[in-house]
Parts: sequence; structure tokens; C-alpha cells
Amino acid sequence: MAQSSLFIGTSVTDITPPLEVGLLTSSVKGLYEPFESVRLPLKARVLVFRSGTELVALVSTDLLALNDTAVDGWDNFKQGMADIISPDKIIFTCTHTHNAPESVALSGLYQTEIYQFWLVQLQFRIKEAISRAIAAARQCTLSVFYNKLEGFSMQRRIKTLEGIVMSDSIQPIAPELLNLPPVDRRVKTIKFYDLDGKGIATVVNAICHPVHEMCLKHISSEFPGEMCKALELSPQNGMPMFLNGAAGDTNPPTVSMGALYAQRHGFALAKTALRDDNETVINKTNFTFINGQVQLPIRKGTGMTNTADALARFSAIRIGALAFVFLPGEPFVETAQEIEENSPFDYTIIVGFAENNIGYIPTEEALALGGYEAGPGKWSYMEVGADKVVSKEALRLLNELYNQ
Repeated sequence: MAQSSLFIGTSVTDITPPLEVGLLTSSVKGLYEPFESVRLPLKARVLVFRSGTELVALVSTDLLALNDTAVDGWDNFKQGMADIISPDKIIFTCTHTHNAPESVALSGLYQTEIYQFWLVQLQFRIKEAISRAIAAARQCTLSVFYNKLEGFSMQRRIKTLEGIVMSDSIQPIAPELLNLPPVDRRVKTIKFYDLDGKGIATVVNAICHPVHEMCLKHISSEFPGEMCKALELSPQNGMPMFLNGAAGDTNPPTVSMGALYAQRHGFALAKTALRDDNETVINKTNFTFINGQVQLPIRKGTGMTNTADALARFSAIRIGALAFVFLPGEPFVETAQEIEENSPFDYTIIVGFAENNIGYIPTEEALALGGYEAGPGKWSYMEVGADKVVSKEALRLLNELYNQ
């Protein structure tokens, strides 16, 4: 069977909220406060794939996350972004910047009129951006290359005599703590070119919480936004897009230290993402898409009452020997490693913070050890074993794509 050519289109739109649509100041206490300024606007970046009759839109947003409760129903929210594309063919992801609105219903912000107004604007602007990306689609080629970025990420769960503490509580970080396992510092870059060799898009996948500016009262797309700014300096890079990985247990060494640290991180990430000395061309561009969902149980005592907030949605796409798998919530590095090690593809890009947020997805060991990520609370409410369910479903989708 002859394969269809792959076309891609891109578009960017501003999704910066009013300052009153404030930031999370305490997940434990359920508090938010209005922003005071905008340091770096929030964007939604759209990458549309068209192959034969298949049409899929990947949307990366500079948001913390969104869940079913905060959008008054995930299916309705996705429908509000759909126009000439089916809502189930829209893959929604967040960069997880902590200087975006508190949009996971940890506080009462989602019930305010100004938040709901912004949410409608968000849907409308993404819908328009998808339409522009479809109209701009061009036939493409692509390549992939992996590098490492040292010094900007670490295992944030630190074992002490008192139990597990987060790395931000013991800053500055001692050198012996910086390389505690597990940590994955790989930077995976996928470059899309038109048939004349001009860059259409540069997609970068790396693992880290964007928390350099956490709890500082300004809006910021953080180091993912800084990375995109740096890549936009050259038109050859096309549209940059950041896809965060399984960052549930990964922080930068510097938390809440300010914009300069986010700028340094973003610039270093952009520089690393362009080191293409090990570039591999993906010769076959046959494109396929699949999705699925699994209802997960909620732990007692977490305060979660909406079972739809535990409906885990998954998506996966294949382009020849390359696959992307999109996971909900905040998986840990170990879960991503298990998926990648068992993936049938030569190159597997694992993306976290996709679709509706389902909170942290700790491993069984992490739940036993405790710590912030283990909860229980509205930020961590999955039952023991959820990580294995996530891994199993991701591998099911990858194997089904591979065997098609």
C-alpha cells in the first residue's frame, strides 16, 4: 500500500489571562492570589498533522494544567476548540508553568466570572489557531536527535531521616544531591522541514518542572517560553514547541529564584536542542493516530468527589519509526523509563501533562515513602498502582500503532 505524504501546519496564539485570573500560592491550603504583572505572555502553539484523510492537531499551552472540574466537563471543553476538526483529534497539552492561572480547581478561582470568561476566550483562540494551522499545512520531511542538558534538572524527592522532602526546601543544592537517581536529562528534538529544506517547526521534549518563578506574582511562560523565544531568533527553526515529559519528580536546582534562572534555563535548552550532530532522518512518514481512556479509582481522604477528574485520557501518534505518547497528569521518571524501554519504536517521545489533569501519578514505592507528591490531597489522589495502569495503557497504544 502506498503511504500518504505528511503535511504539517503551525500557528501561535496569545492566551494570557487577565491579572485577576490569579496564580496558585498553596495547593495544600487551596489558595490563589491575583497576578500583579505580565513578564512573559502565555501562548498556545498548534501543530497540525494531515496525512490522507487523517487530520490531528497537537496543542501545547503555557498553562499549569486543566482538569474536568475546572473546565466544567472535559468533553465540552474540547468541543469548544473544535471547528473543522473533530474534538477527539485534538491533543491538548500543558507546559506546566507555575506562573499561569490556578486552573486545576485547587481553589475556588474556577468558579469566578473572570476565570470563566478567560476560559471561553482560551477555547476560541485555540480554535482559530487550529484553523490557521490547517490552512498553512505544507508537505514535510523530519528528523530526530537526542542530546543531554546537565545542571538544570534533578530528582527532587530527597530522602532524609525525617522522611521525603522536596529539593526546594534545602536550597542551595549540595553537589552530591544534584545527581541523585532517577533523573533523565535528555533533550529530544524533532525538526520538521518543507520540501525546500526550510524549517517549519522545532519540537523539543525535556523533563523538568517550570518553577524558577513559582509564587512570584507575575505571569510567565517560564523556561519553556524562554526556550521558544530563543529558537524564534532564527526563522530556520520554524515554530518552536515545548513538550514536557514525566516531570512529576523532577525540579530545577533553583526554585522561586526569579526570571534570570528561567532565562538561563530556556537559553541552555534551546542551545542544546539545536545540536544536531547525531541527527537521524525519519525516512518513512506514514502517519497514524490512536487514543484511549481508563477510569482510575480515587483514594479516600483526598477531597476529590468528581470521578471524571480520574478519567485518564491517552493519545499516541506514529510517524514511521517515531512515536509520541501523551500521558495525563504528572507521571514520574520511572514510569516513562518503563514505557520507553518496552516501546516497539526506535524513537519514543513521552509527553506528560496531556489532556485533563489527574494529579500526580507516584510509583508504589513513592507512595509508601510519602512526601508531597504522594498526598493525599487534591493534587495527588490516585490509588496505589495507577502508575502501572498508565504504563500498561501507553504500551497498549504504542503496540497497536506499531502493528497496524
